[in-house]
Amino acid sequence: MEIFDSAIRTKGDLAGVFEYEDTGPQEAIAHFYLFRAEGETAGSILDVIHVRSGQWAITEADVAVRWDSAEQRVGLFVFRALVAAFDATTGAKYGGGYGKDFNDEIPWF
Repeated sequence: MEIFDSAIRTKGDLAGVFEYEDTGPQEAIAHFYLFRAEGETAGSILDVIHVRSGQWAITEADVAVRWDSAEQRVGLFVFRALVAAFDATTGAKYGGGYGKDFNDEIPWF
C-alpha cells in the first residue's frame, strides 16, 4: 500500500510531499520531503524528515500537506495534527522520528 500527498507553493518553486510505503511488516516507512518544483533541478529533494517506521493504520483521507498562509512553511498533517514541517525561509525542519505519539511543539502561523 502506498499513500501520497503533496502541495506546491503558489510561486511554483517548492513542494511538500508525503509518502508512506507499506511493502511488508518490516518495511513500512513514512517520509515528508521538501522538493524543488521548478528550474534545472526540478524534482530534486532539498530535505527530508523521517516521520515513522513500521505499519501505520492511515488512509489518504487521514493525511494533508499544506502551506501556511504566508507560504513560508509547509506542513504535514496526520489525523488533523501537525506532525512535521519545513520552514522554506530559514531552512529549519520540525517533527519526525515518531513511534506512536506526535510532538506538539512545531511552529505554525
